[in-house]
Formats: sequence, structure tokens, C-alpha cells
Amino acid sequence: MGTSFVQYKGFGFWTRDSYLESWLTNMIEELCKSAYLEPWQEELGEHWRIQAKIDGGCMSVDLDKFLIDSKREKLLIEIAGWTLERCYPSGFRTGELFIDLLVGRLKTTVSSPIDYLD
Repeated sequence: MGTSFVQYKGFGFWTRDSYLESWLTNMIEELCKSAYLEPWQEELGEHWRIQAKIDGGCMSVDLDKFLIDSKREKLLIEIAGWTLERCYPSGFRTGELFIDLLVGRLKTTVSSPIDYLD
């Protein structure tokens, strides 16, 4: 079972690929509930679909690529909140870390000690 590092603005967290796969799949479902998706949202959803199929420690969420302004960031935080409510308890910890990363509460880096995987 692989692990991947989810990164945004220089910070991030390690998570098991199976947890990240579950989280991204649920995020995509929530994202696609919108009647209209902007092109960047469609591209993000497709990118995450591909990443959710990878297992081996090299999944890339690419938040820095897609969240280029506060409007996009705000929307993804909102979607992540809805996803967290819907998928509890499955993927809950990964979802919490994901939201903490987006809102700037998470200050761990790739070399930070890992104490949250299990």
C-alpha cells in the first residue's frame, strides 16, 4: 500500500493512497453535482479521476496548479466541507487534513514526522 504527499503552498501531509483515492472520488462526486462546471473544474475532476486510479505512492492532487486564486480556493474548501459531512467516517482524517491544508492551518512539510496515518 503506497502513500502520497498532498501539497499546497509549500505545506502538506502524507496519506495512504487508498484513503486519498476514497477522498478524491468523493470530492469528484460532490464537485460534479453542480449544474455547470467551469473548464478548470472539469480539468480538475478529470485529473483527480486519473490520480485516484494510481496506487504506488505517486498520486498528485496538483492543488497549486488548479487553485490559482482565492475564488477557486474558497469553492474547493466549500466542496471539501460538504464531502467531509457526506463521507464520514470513511476518509475522514484525510478530509480533515485536506481542509486544514487549504485553509492554511496545516504547516507540515514532506519531511515532517508522520503521526496521523492510522
